[in-house]
Amino acid sequence: MLTIQNSRDAVRTEIREQVRSAVQEAQDAATAAQAGQAGGKAGGGSKAPTAQQAPVALPPVPAGGGRLIVDKRGDQTIFTTAALPPEILPMTKMAQETALGLVGLLAAIFILGPFARVLARRMDRTTEIKAAGANAHVLQQQLVQLQQSMDARSVEVERISESQRFQSKLLSERRPTAD
Repeated sequence: MLTIQNSRDAVRTEIREQVRSAVQEAQDAATAAQAGQAGGKAGGGSKAPTAQQAPVALPPVPAGGGRLIVDKRGDQTIFTTAALPPEILPMTKMAQETALGLVGLLAAIFILGPFARVLARRMDRTTEIKAAGANAHVLQQQLVQLQQSMDARSVEVERISESQRFQSKLLSERRPTAD
């Protein structure tokens, strides 16, 4: 769409420049014709401006688009208009609608996409928290059981060590001391 707009602007600028130069040439020709008439009256003869020197009315640009062609051949300037084929305008409208739809789709993807991801992550975290809350009671029971078994083992290890100390004390008392 941007390329079409740039080409339209370029054609418009070209047409304006050609029209301005043609108008300037027509004005110059009219001024020269008036100067020739004034000089001719002073000289005794009058000259009427020729068709080449008279101002030229520009043909209208065709409705629905077109191009004004200015052709300069020596002293002559020829204006021609070329209309666009009738099937071009509907195609340009379809291309414009397609481009706008694409831009809208891309905007939706880039703007709404991150919001959708944030929402999905938040919903996923909520599910994890609920699952963790349901499993928390089971985990708490397992921790209590583990703590009780560790306490029981520590008591048993303490009894074994006490037994070993007692046995070593008995063995040290039975041996006669060698003096």
